[in-house]
Amino acid sequence: MVTTNNYTLGIVLNEMEFGESSKIIRVFTRNYGKISIMVKGAMTPRSKNLSVSQVFGLNEYLLKKGQNFYYIGDAKIVESNFKIRESYDNLIYASLLLEILEKSSLGGEANKKVFDLMRKTLSFFNSSKDPISLALAFELKYLSFIGYRPKLEAKEKAYFSIREGIIDFQDPYSFSISRRDLLYLNKILYGKLEELENIEEIKELDVNRKKYLHNIILKYIKYNLDISSFKSDKLFN
Repeated sequence: MVTTNNYTLGIVLNEMEFGESSKIIRVFTRNYGKISIMVKGAMTPRSKNLSVSQVFGLNEYLLKKGQNFYYIGDAKIVESNFKIRESYDNLIYASLLLEILEKSSLGGEANKKVFDLMRKTLSFFNSSKDPISLALAFELKYLSFIGYRPKLEAKEKAYFSIREGIIDFQDPYSFSISRRDLLYLNKILYGKLEELENIEEIKELDVNRKKYLHNIILKYIKYNLDISSFKSDKLFN
């Protein structure tokens, strides 16, 4: 095994049991991108690596590279993000974002802008009162970072195509969208995460309309990032 020279931050995206006491975790790291880590003995109560293998956790890892997996040489918790689990809505929307990142990012390719965005977004999910807008903010910013930002020109009446964004006509791939909806989406896209809950256009939009717009963006993500489904699909329909 080769030990990496430097510590790296990593966010645990998901976990899978392996054998009787171990598990494999998928981690989005700041330095190495998405990787798989074998955590031996993680399911035992006295495991020193149990706390650094929990989903949502932001941890600092010193890794050893094996043939098929990375292994933990040393690790410590930076941010547990445990409070996300205290709100059902925050939990399901934050889980969706982890799944989007897991299914759309390429293994072994670092993207520090995306990592920093996910880290910041998860920290706000610990206490968010508007998880739909927070999820949309991540999704639109993430799409922009990876070259799939949808067209969101403000118009009186338009249609959102899941293939390309705003268009002037209706087709089988489009959904009706209002100028108010577009103002909301633009505020979400260009606003700072820490200011979202104080922006009037975001505060005033009805929660059902936010859900409608979020479902459209999810369809856009699936179409453009070639994702067939999400585990939480039934929760958003």
